[in-house]
Amino acid sequence: MNDAAPQDIDREASPPAFAAESSFHERHAVDALKAYLLDRIPGFRLPDAETWEEEAGRLRRTVLDEVIFKGIPDDWRTARGDVQWKDVIETGKGYRIRKLTYRALPGLVIPALLYEPDHLPERAPGVLNLNGHVGPPGKAVDYKQVRCVNLARRGMVALNPEWLCFGELQGPGYQHNNASYLDLCGTAGIAVFYLVMRRALDVLLAHEHVDPERVAVTGLSGGGWQTIILGALDTRVRLAVPNAGYIGLDSRVNHRADRGDIEQNAADLAATADYPLLTAMLAPRPALLLYNEHDDCCFQTARAKPSVFEPVRPLYASLGRLDAFEFHNNLDPGTHNYELEHRERLYRFLNRHFLPGGQSRDEEIPSEDEIRTEEALTVGTPAGNADFITLARSVADGLKREKPPREASALRRWQHAGRERLRSILRYRSFPVDTVTTVSSKIDDGLRKTCLHYYLRQGWILPVAVSSPLARTTGKTHVILTDEGMNGADAMAEETLRSDASAMAVEVIMQGACGLGKAPHQWTMMLSSNGGRMLGLQVAQLAAVMNHVDTSRLGVTASGPVSSVIALMATVMSDREVEEVVLHRGLESLRRLIDEPGRYEAMSSLFCFGLLASFDIEDLVALAHPARVELKSVADL
Repeated sequence: MNDAAPQDIDREASPPAFAAESSFHERHAVDALKAYLLDRIPGFRLPDAETWEEEAGRLRRTVLDEVIFKGIPDDWRTARGDVQWKDVIETGKGYRIRKLTYRALPGLVIPALLYEPDHLPERAPGVLNLNGHVGPPGKAVDYKQVRCVNLARRGMVALNPEWLCFGELQGPGYQHNNASYLDLCGTAGIAVFYLVMRRALDVLLAHEHVDPERVAVTGLSGGGWQTIILGALDTRVRLAVPNAGYIGLDSRVNHRADRGDIEQNAADLAATADYPLLTAMLAPRPALLLYNEHDDCCFQTARAKPSVFEPVRPLYASLGRLDAFEFHNNLDPGTHNYELEHRERLYRFLNRHFLPGGQSRDEEIPSEDEIRTEEALTVGTPAGNADFITLARSVADGLKREKPPREASALRRWQHAGRERLRSILRYRSFPVDTVTTVSSKIDDGLRKTCLHYYLRQGWILPVAVSSPLARTTGKTHVILTDEGMNGADAMAEETLRSDASAMAVEVIMQGACGLGKAPHQWTMMLSSNGGRMLGLQVAQLAAVMNHVDTSRLGVTASGPVSSVIALMATVMSDREVEEVVLHRGLESLRRLIDEPGRYEAMSSLFCFGLLASFDIEDLVALAHPARVELKSVADL
């Protein structure tokens, strides 16, 4: 259903309501957002070596409690791994492959492979091998098989779990950005990723022959990201070798290739412990950072080394462990890889720290003829295995919100508390208008059409277009916001002008000329990771214009699911009294974002952490009272 425009308006006959001239360009919004983010990134401070162990422990607890496990159900954190052992592949090459599954959290089972030497000493090193974005092969990708085979043939136990969205866990419900559905409900989506890898570590440590003092973790790309997260936050990891998996937020802001998926930009993660600090949290344990000179994916050496290695190296030096912290720049092939050169650096590092003085071999044991097919390595998963969408729906079903009271004085108290709660959820900061400049102004068909630029504090510039009847009688202005920007505002402006009111179209960040280029949802992720909220920024920008406009009577009209929510919230958060809010193509409930999934990339700002846990559309309407709210049409998702 999409009837945002009044049906009696003749689009062919009606001239455009707004002047089209404007010097505004998308780069203004991108540059302003970059500056806004970079100004708020916590710089890396070299820790005091004498107090580092205590400080690192405090940081781990903070990251786990306030980022990783924020809002998760108790049974997620306490669930048992419930390991189920399956078939065994006897290779005849000095090792076997044991198939297994383990439970990461209630309802979510992960298939895995354990590469185990035929003849194990009483205590052997264990290595957790984590997947990256490897596509359909998943855990069966060839370079990972070769690595696990080599580790087993060297007398180590190698665990190879599947990763969400790949191999046996393919499917739309496992798409990583769907973690945003949990965030919307106030449950940290990153917890799912963390519990998948932490429970894998539990499995490895439960092995009767694995030495808990010699447990390592490694992986490429998304596996490298998992390595730094698990290695930094779980000290049971005694050695970490992340490969091309992460970089500091400042580089992600400046280089599109480095921005990553939502788990790498989890809500408040960078604000709590950005990746240079997470790298420091490995100290004094051995760590080898692998990166690639010409990486064709992300995190090239020239950017990664000064971001996450060089700032941390002095900490290892002050702890007397400089020999335990290494960086390797891969030149062959130099692209995004975990090929021979990287693997042999891994073997050498493991040998030096886990097998000192023993018989060890740094060179790879040829084993390409031992690579098995995906089918041969299939473990199997149960029917109805949970994914991000089913988990989010389950959490949403359990949400309980306080209903707005009907009695007037009680409603006012509820509104006051609700406004403060909404301010906190949005991380709301008001932006006063510094100045307004006129870009163009002309008279056309009985209307004065003016293009303006609103300059807000902290570098924001918003394009605004105003159409006013020359014979104005009502003294009323309708502020108009649409998901399509000004290109979608004409029909609503014409309806406003027919009532002798002025129409004022605004574009806030992510809309029209304030768009953010390709993959704008990645900006939403980075802002959220940095402790802000894109929805809060949009609301504050619209509220700034509403507060500044010179009119005795104010209305707000919005079109589209995102703009409708922004308009309702700006009505609540602005200092102006609003007579009416008219919504076209609005959401009846935020729950639709979960029940009809696949919307994150197009509507990323709506997936504001904890929003649905406190408010739905009906609650926002009650907060906006006494403004009259009319939902003229429902969004067709």
